[in-house]
Amino acid sequence: MDDAHQTDELMPESDRGSIAPSSATGQLYPVNASPDNEEEDVYADAGHWMHSISSDSTNSDESESGLKLDLTDIDLTAIADDEKIPDKGTAHSLGRKVNIALCAIAFVVMFGYLFIAGEGEQTLNAFASFNYSFLLIALVGIVVYWLLEAVCMQIICNDLFRGFSFFKTFLVTVIGQYFNCITPLSSGGQPMQAYYYQRFGLPVEHAMPMLLCRFIVYQMTMTVYAIIVLILRFGYFMHDLRPIMYLVAIGFVGGFVLMAMLLTLAFAKNGVIRVTTWVINLLGRIGIFKDADSTLKAATKSLEESYEGMQFLLKRPSVLIRVSLVTFVQLTVFFSLSWVIFAGFGLEANDYFTVVSCQAFVYLIMSFVPLPGAIGASEASYITFFNYVYGDPAIVALTTFIWRFFTFYLPIVLGMTLTLLVNKESSALARWIRRDDARMAFTDHTVVRKEKKSKAKSE
Repeated sequence: MDDAHQTDELMPESDRGSIAPSSATGQLYPVNASPDNEEEDVYADAGHWMHSISSDSTNSDESESGLKLDLTDIDLTAIADDEKIPDKGTAHSLGRKVNIALCAIAFVVMFGYLFIAGEGEQTLNAFASFNYSFLLIALVGIVVYWLLEAVCMQIICNDLFRGFSFFKTFLVTVIGQYFNCITPLSSGGQPMQAYYYQRFGLPVEHAMPMLLCRFIVYQMTMTVYAIIVLILRFGYFMHDLRPIMYLVAIGFVGGFVLMAMLLTLAFAKNGVIRVTTWVINLLGRIGIFKDADSTLKAATKSLEESYEGMQFLLKRPSVLIRVSLVTFVQLTVFFSLSWVIFAGFGLEANDYFTVVSCQAFVYLIMSFVPLPGAIGASEASYITFFNYVYGDPAIVALTTFIWRFFTFYLPIVLGMTLTLLVNKESSALARWIRRDDARMAFTDHTVVRKEKKSKAKSE
């Protein structure tokens, strides 16, 4: 029996065929009922669980959450179950193939570096002395990192769109990690996450605010984390590693300025827009921007969206606090991976926090390098910091390779595999997604009756 027949059986005959849509949420209610009226039957629509969104919701100026977004510049074409993703889509672009090729080249170069820096035989000896149980711990650590990312997204999702599967959120998270790794400055992650959220049944007018809020919280938490490690360890490395610490400072300043702009925007939007307009017009007059009007329009749009995201978080302090705390733990887990790997060689640094600080400094440098995965800069900065801490080039070279495998190459391999399975209709994963869509659609059609509430109270 199909879902439509099941739905009809759940509805009273008097209400069948008399359902009107709500343009704000995509839900359906009886014509003479409102969703807040407990005296009436409420029918939740399963349409938002289908792999498409109506033109009304796509072009809506304001979503249920109050975040106003213009999505006309994002290619989020709805794909039905019986359709295939077009080859010309962003997921299959030539640029992405080039980025994957660069990642493959970097892998070969990194593998060669093991025997150049470690002098071959020393590297092999270090490899033989490694306690491989720590590889399992590192693997668990990176999976926990992904799970915590999914938890952060799910916390925001539950406030905007309750009922979305956590497993689907986790799938989108890993797929997002893949696109983050193969695009410059991780620029491809969020657009593709929005695309796959929509593919999995989450309306795009909810997915985009979720991702925007997640970016804001992540940036703010990372800035706070950076302040802590800089206060406690900047002087420790500055004496002997002055040039690379200047790069760390650049990465921190970039993140701090962005956070300051977000906070200023939240409380003085008009002032920020006026300053931005003045700067862009000035740069246009001196020839920096060829089309200052288009640049100004895009910048104003981004500022408006960021303002709405900040207002959403400020009006929901519990969401902001919970996501921030989970993010802080998530970053700690990620920055601890190097400590686990070095522990596998039986080495101990001056202290655990020194290793975490090194990893945080590497992350700050990576944040402004415009290459996929900050190829080259990440390895070079990692080697520089940990050679200073441990002083064993062979082991540091090997740990650099292991660290990059878990944080860069593994997300690419796993994310690419999941992307292919999701897009292959005959795969078990794609079939499970369709079954979950159907299950959620059936659940959303449940009729909430006044009589059931009265009976429950009387009992």
